[in-house]
Order: sequence, then structure tokens, then C-alpha cells
Amino acid sequence: MSGVRRLIECDSVSFRYAVAPILQDMTIAIDAGAFIGVVGRNGVGKSTLIRILTGTLPPQRGVVLLNGRPIGDLSRRSVARKLAAVSQTEPSDFGFTVWEEVMLGRSPRHGGIHFENSEDRAIVETALEKTQIAHLASRTLDTLSGGERQRVRIARGIAQQPEVMFLDEPTTHLDLYSQLKLMELLRDINKHGIAVLLVSHDINFVAQCCQDVHLMHNGTIPCHGSPRDVITPDNVATCFRIHAEVTIDPVTSIPLINPLKILNHDDPVFLDPLTRNSG
Repeated sequence: MSGVRRLIECDSVSFRYAVAPILQDMTIAIDAGAFIGVVGRNGVGKSTLIRILTGTLPPQRGVVLLNGRPIGDLSRRSVARKLAAVSQTEPSDFGFTVWEEVMLGRSPRHGGIHFENSEDRAIVETALEKTQIAHLASRTLDTLSGGERQRVRIARGIAQQPEVMFLDEPTTHLDLYSQLKLMELLRDINKHGIAVLLVSHDINFVAQCCQDVHLMHNGTIPCHGSPRDVITPDNVATCFRIHAEVTIDPVTSIPLINPLKILNHDDPVFLDPLTRNSG
């Protein structure tokens, strides 16, 4: 699209753990204002992709550019000023309160401990309000539910004031109510200027959330486009090894998947490439 600024470009990236290839000539781009969902089976390398796109894991071949510069050439602090990552699990919270955890999002702007000023405090307050957890500010993280902790991590990301926010399996351990609240929150974040890329195996959640869906299969993304273009019975069969009914929601016009059965490896669908390669 003319005039749209490219934030991240991942060009022909490959990566393997030991002898197992994970990413193979992976190419993906994130433009300003994008809302991208990457879907695929467990273990296909979605989390590895996020680590490579955020610069925490160097590719073994290919390059990732952040605002036109190789991300490996940039300091971690400068990258953190542009990118925020929300993981599905994180290490011990060290007894931090919600306020302290969200304030950590300001550290790339300053560094050190007890660095905050009035501007930082105002930004953290806004992040807490946006994620509807201001009432939890004095609580420690170990007293929160899974959905509340997820909102704390997103609030910390908002406080970073990034250009792109990455989310790894954001619906893990969330009930339907919490998933809907998360969807509303991500749409609001995106509407206010932050590009979003989330990876998930939950294709229905991604279809409802994202403008652009990328199907991940065999270490690459052979198919991407609008949910209606990409989420088809043939593509789902190839990527997820299931036969599924795909219907169009009469209210949202978004495709919804109803899994019906597991396909055998000798099914003809595994002998053919994906039926679409849009974008």
C-alpha cells in the first residue's frame, strides 16, 4: 500500500534447533498500523518466529530489518523502544506489584532503578486504565488470575510506547469472557497506532481479531491475506491435518471453523500445496 511505513521486514530467514529445521526461508513484513495473526499447529515455530522478529534470537540465515536497519546491529534498549513482546508464560514475578511491573515498561527510556518521573507515572496510569486494571495497582502478581496477569503484561507493553506489540499465544488459560475482553483491548491498542502481531493455534480467535492472517506450515508462510481468503477447508486441512467445516458468521462475516475429524497422512490433501497464496 502506497505511503505505508514498513516497520519490520523479515527476509528469507532460516533457523533450526540441532538437526530439526524450524524456519525455512521465512519472509514476513509488518507495516505501521498492521494487525497480523500467525496461526499454525503447536510446534511449527511460531514462538521462535517472535523471538527472531524481536531480535532476541539471531537467524542462522537471512536478515530482520527494524526501520530499515538490521535488528542485530541495534542495542537491546533501542529495540525495546520500538518493540514490545507479551509472552504466554514468564519467570517469577519477584513479588512485584502491578504498578511496579507496568513501570518496568518505561525502563528502555531511562534504565536503572527508581528512575520514574511524572511523565512515566502518567504513562503507567494511562496503561493501567486502558487495560482496566488500575484497581489492581497495589496487588502483587502472585495474587492475580491468569487473565489479570495477561492484562498486566499488555499494560507493561503499552507503557513501553512501542511501534509494534507481539503476543505469543495470548488466549492460553483465558475463558471466553476474558478472550472477548482481550480482543477488544487489542483492537483498541491497534486503533491508537500500535501495530500488533499475535501468534496462536486458535484460528477462530485470530480470524475474529486480525485484518491479515498468515498460515504457518513447514517452517514458512505460504498463504496470507484476509480471513475469508485464507481460512478455507483445504488450507485448514493442509496446516492442521483436520477436516473442518468452515462457515461464515452471519453477524461478523468472519469465517468460523468447526473441526470434524483428523485426517490420515495418506490423505490426498497432504500431497498438494496450499490452494491459495494471496498477498
